[in-house]
Amino acid sequence: MLFKTKEELMEAVQDHSIRHARREYYVTESSKTKWKVLCKHSTEGHVKCNPSYGIKHVIQNVKDQTGYDVPYQKAWYSLKMAREIVYGTWESSVQKLPAYLGAIQKYNPGTIVEWKHKGFQASTGKYVMGYVFWAFKPCIDGFQFCRNVISVDGTHLYTKYKYKLLIAAAMDGNQQVLPLAFAVVDEETYPSWKWFLQQLSRHVIRGRRGMCLISDRHGGLIKAVREGPDFVSPHGVHRYCLRHVCSNFNSTIKNVVLKDLCWQAGSEYQSRKFNRIMDEIKKQDVKAFAYLDAINKEKWTASHDGGWRCGILTTNMSECINGVLKGARRLPVSALVEITLERTVHYFHVRAIKGQKMLQNNQLWTDFACKMFISWQQKAVEHTVTKYSHAQQSASVVTRRQGRHGMNTHVVKIANRECSCGKWNQFGIPCSHAQKVCGAYNISAASMVKDYYDVMAYNNTYSKHFEPVQSEDYWDDPNFQLVHDPTIRTVTRPGRNQTTRIHNEMDWRQTRARQEAQQQQGDSSVQENVP
Repeated sequence: MLFKTKEELMEAVQDHSIRHARREYYVTESSKTKWKVLCKHSTEGHVKCNPSYGIKHVIQNVKDQTGYDVPYQKAWYSLKMAREIVYGTWESSVQKLPAYLGAIQKYNPGTIVEWKHKGFQASTGKYVMGYVFWAFKPCIDGFQFCRNVISVDGTHLYTKYKYKLLIAAAMDGNQQVLPLAFAVVDEETYPSWKWFLQQLSRHVIRGRRGMCLISDRHGGLIKAVREGPDFVSPHGVHRYCLRHVCSNFNSTIKNVVLKDLCWQAGSEYQSRKFNRIMDEIKKQDVKAFAYLDAINKEKWTASHDGGWRCGILTTNMSECINGVLKGARRLPVSALVEITLERTVHYFHVRAIKGQKMLQNNQLWTDFACKMFISWQQKAVEHTVTKYSHAQQSASVVTRRQGRHGMNTHVVKIANRECSCGKWNQFGIPCSHAQKVCGAYNISAASMVKDYYDVMAYNNTYSKHFEPVQSEDYWDDPNFQLVHDPTIRTVTRPGRNQTTRIHNEMDWRQTRARQEAQQQQGDSSVQENVP
């Protein structure tokens, strides 16, 4: 907006302030052709307190406070300036990163930081940023009390530069996500995944055997897994995220009904039920059957998994962390690291309190395990048991008829801790059939619940604490300097950058398929509990 004279501008501002804005202001610059004012009072802290604070929030806040509809471009520019004031630019954040990560290690000894530089600038004496990996010591220590399952996933950073965030996560005994490790890399490729898994094996797994890795079917990741010792036989296994298998299947077959059947097939714990669903898929579409039949059944089905997954079918663990960090993924790299620290500290604080309450309530197991055990205990009352071998402590169990369902026979072998229904082997909690047989042989079913569900194990998971990081004045100088690689940029596209994955029918239809599968199995109480 242009004014003929300075006096006309001053009059217009004063009139607007009185009539509409009702805001006090003060003059910051005045000349013959320019008159600049700022509001006397301001509201700060939105960006710092909420990393997810976005352009729509700027527009709405200005509207609420002043009644003014700020243009999108102005809101974008003001938010960009605010983020740079609070967090700095990406370039300055990269330069700050070695000192900041060093400070985290200083105040939290045992925290792991690894670098892989892209090059060295002889003219400046600085290294060019390539990959950076970090894992907090309390998370590494807490993982030893969790089940042997790790989920990994990669996601975009929504900055002007083209970087990816890699995440590894585990599941605690209360079915809550435990962040294990993070890395910022330039792309999801075979070299970046190989490097990430190497650091994960060296610093987090540390020789622990019997590990199960769950991931999507990214080609570079699959190749990297095959070359590592921890997730290949005989030391461990690699499993596919069932949701990603269903999504890829649906992209090829393009049939919602078959996609639902795909989920049901993969989530069944009994091979006979799996085969029945696969026969139905084959009946409806031979190509769809051939697509699934070509995938190794051990990789994507619960019925052929052998119990490695511990009941975890998807990469929801790591994807949940992605969701929690969504706002942070817009910020410079040092701010991203800071927020991963803050979120993890929050998890430990809240869950340590929760664990103490479980102890005070004299619980044997976590809330999740208690709920599952009691649910199956109640169902066991309705079963009929026939004992076979006292040495093997084996028996057959017949379920009660319920309409068209029930009257199924399952074989339980207590000595081997297995039931033909497959649930005991997957979840590590005696199923209703196993509990019925335990009662027949006068054996305590409670003694056969896996150790990682124990309340003490849960408390030990979150027993280690974090120390606050002092201000920058107390940081040590790093032994190297880092600069951003200017060759890495995002591809410029018309319009706004996309910060949310475009939802497809997979997102809103899969819940129905999952619920139907759980109802058929009688496991409607079993859900993946994410933070």
